[in-house]
Amino acid sequence: MGRHLDRAKAYVGRDVSGLLEGGRYSLVHTRSLEFDDLRPYVPGDDVRDIDWKATARSGNVLIKRFVSEKHHKILVVADAGRNTAGLSPSGEVKREVAANVIGALGLITLPRSDEIGMVFGDGRGCVDIRLRRGETHLEYMLQRYLDHACDHPGRSDVVTQLRWVAEHYRHRHLVVVVSDEPEVDDRLDELLTRLAARHDVMWAMTVDHPAIAGPDDPMDADVVGYDVADGATVLGRTDLGRDVIAAYEEAERARREALYESMTAHAVPYALIAGSRGIRRGLIGMTGVLARAG
Repeated sequence: MGRHLDRAKAYVGRDVSGLLEGGRYSLVHTRSLEFDDLRPYVPGDDVRDIDWKATARSGNVLIKRFVSEKHHKILVVADAGRNTAGLSPSGEVKREVAANVIGALGLITLPRSDEIGMVFGDGRGCVDIRLRRGETHLEYMLQRYLDHACDHPGRSDVVTQLRWVAEHYRHRHLVVVVSDEPEVDDRLDELLTRLAARHDVMWAMTVDHPAIAGPDDPMDADVVGYDVADGATVLGRTDLGRDVIAAYEEAERARREALYESMTAHAVPYALIAGSRGIRRGLIGMTGVLARAG
């Protein structure tokens, strides 16, 4: 296994087999009736698929698995622009957290022989890596993503990547967006409406370190920082004063509330990932929401 996948494996764990299971989670809604094998029941499965005879013999609830349920088509849509150079609350660079999220998704596909591809880039355009299987393909995807994010990336604008997917991916996929928390505007609303009508969409949001350190934050409150998007100076808590800080915190609260309402309105499960150690919990939360949605 390559070094990028090895790094992601430390955060997603060894047992990833159940993270894409579940009747609703099958991306092929007109399921083939060709029986393949049995597997343990997972919350969210259709109870009509329980094999009662096998369940009685084994003492565990078992589900019939069909060929079309077994293989998914997963498309990662990732921001690789300047915003990925920022810090996450864990202290990691956000592109490293994002790469570990993408690697974790890839690791989930391996035992299932799912196909996975990726569209990434910045405001200037997109790189489209077509769906394939296997460790070599996953390692290639991760290396291409990190090369782009590290080598003079352009302005972040994940809407550019979402628009590419809306215009070029006609067949149903599981679309997993990996970016920071997007700005809610008419462009995003229009694209989420289009994408959610055709695909199953989830959003893994890599969280920014707060622009203003909290009073209990170990970072020095007097430190002057900068915005990775445009290089603008970000003053410390002491320089800004109480009124400015209160206004900032209120604006942040309103921004996040609007974002969460938008995701809920479009039925897009999302997770806030503040660092690599939260990846497995975030993926389980998102897949659980999507499974229950059916």
